Amino acid sequence: MKFKREQVTGLVLMLLGVFFGYLTSQFSKPFTPEYPGPKLMPSIAVFGLVVCGFGVFVNGCIRNKKGVADKVFLNKEGWKRVLLTFALLCAYVFAMKYVGFLVATPIVVFIITSYFAKASGYEVKLWVRILFAVLVAVLIYCMYVPLFGMTLPDGLLFE
Repeated sequence: MKFKREQVTGLVLMLLGVFFGYLTSQFSKPFTPEYPGPKLMPSIAVFGLVVCGFGVFVNGCIRNKKGVADKVFLNKEGWKRVLLTFALLCAYVFAMKYVGFLVATPIVVFIITSYFAKASGYEVKLWVRILFAVLVAVLIYCMYVPLFGMTLPDGLLFE
């Protein structure tokens, strides 16, 4: 049986869900009904990855049986962007463990926005990218900590 693009994509999404589920389980705060902690949102995202990956895989199996031809999915440059983004997100998860949310998030947001602006051909000033990265981190922090009463990773260096 030859796997089609959708089947491979579905399997990759499910594997990513399992991988990030494992990383999420490493957070030190306990997951309780009274206080879900920082595991709640990543756990929801992991569940979504696995469910959506399964759906994409099943759809690919149905299309494979019908003999529907694959279109070009990504070129070489597109695959490089996907792999670089994945590597950066993995590094972000590990960085949060050591330096915490408030240090890791602005840095990662700045790198991602800079990379994708350059790859898309947009000229975005340095100060705009820095301001955007800091604002994203501050807004997320303000939503989770004061508004929802949850905690975000402090990092082992700051405990």
